[in-house]
Amino acid sequence: MRAAEFGFYHVLITAVDHVSRLPRNTMMPEAARLYRENIALKAQLDALESELARVSEPAPVPMSTRAAQVFAYLLTRGDEPFQRYFLSASLGTIKRWANRFRGLKHRVNPGGRPPLEEKVVELIVTLKRENGSWGQRRIREELRRMGIRVSEPTVARVLMEHGFSPRPGRKIDFERVRGAAKDALWALDFFAVKTAKGVWLQALLIIDVHTRELIDLRVHDGWDVDSVWTIRAFNEVCGRLKRAPKTVVHDHGTHFAGQFQRQLRVLDVEEELTPTGLPSMNCYAERAIGSVRRELLRHIRVHDATELQYFLDEYRRYANTERPHQGLDGRTPDEIAKGTPEAEVIDLATVRRRRLERREYAHGLLQGYALVEEPGAARAA
Repeated sequence: MRAAEFGFYHVLITAVDHVSRLPRNTMMPEAARLYRENIALKAQLDALESELARVSEPAPVPMSTRAAQVFAYLLTRGDEPFQRYFLSASLGTIKRWANRFRGLKHRVNPGGRPPLEEKVVELIVTLKRENGSWGQRRIREELRRMGIRVSEPTVARVLMEHGFSPRPGRKIDFERVRGAAKDALWALDFFAVKTAKGVWLQALLIIDVHTRELIDLRVHDGWDVDSVWTIRAFNEVCGRLKRAPKTVVHDHGTHFAGQFQRQLRVLDVEEELTPTGLPSMNCYAERAIGSVRRELLRHIRVHDATELQYFLDEYRRYANTERPHQGLDGRTPDEIAKGTPEAEVIDLATVRRRRLERREYAHGLLQGYALVEEPGAARAA
């Protein structure tokens, strides 16, 4: 019964999770937001009332209550105030429950093969950690020599669960492929924007992993992006900047396949593909997209691709030249890319002789600041 109950909630929550991940406008109408919150609160209330009626003493949280809270979390994804104050459990607990419902590895085993022994799992991980060039087949054969029979798919699953790639010599830990110099590694990713007319647009983001410089933010007028458009935009950027990366990292989207991959081989640019289902491996691009949404797209409603391209160009100029980056110790990507030395500390007398200069971007939505000399300060000195 518990396995059937888990299977039922797994199907429902997987469907809700899929629907809630569909791209939508970052500025949802108030009525739609209230509607989702109302559904989420009702689901939690019904589950909690049934739990109180059934349980008279402390007991493990029923699966129905966990499912209701995961429903509420998925329905209100992106609504931080609601998740902070109206969810019936902590956000970390609900995320852990959501991961259990998404994956079947926590499902009650109705029968079949028993789970892999922890000692064997430890052996697989140790062999991979000490021999990075070994793949799933080599590890399987090595275990066979020790008298342990494990299939290749099982070895591959264990390696993936512990952050390794089952392919020989393949890097999966993103920290191991970080760009150590300018143009050593560019990260690419697409994100969707909905216009005021209800039309979805796609935008390509290219970022230098070492300097955090936004190389380009290019808008595609439509939803379906093919590999021909992607490689054309990539070539235009390289031609305009007279620069090209040694390696690019991206996901498995169709817009990064076909002609895009063939042209990269012509340009002698290597590829690093993120593992399926692990968007955090392309964390620099994901983080940059989040900044674009929080600092710009949540505050505007564009009408078409031309207007969106203008705002994204303005944001790119602002982010590269004005926005201090925490990952760069408070410096801007432009300063890192050009090797500009860090500003010297000035005394109070110098501060008094200067005034605050404000530079506006995107019609004043974004602002940069600098201290400049007063017009008559230099002559007076």
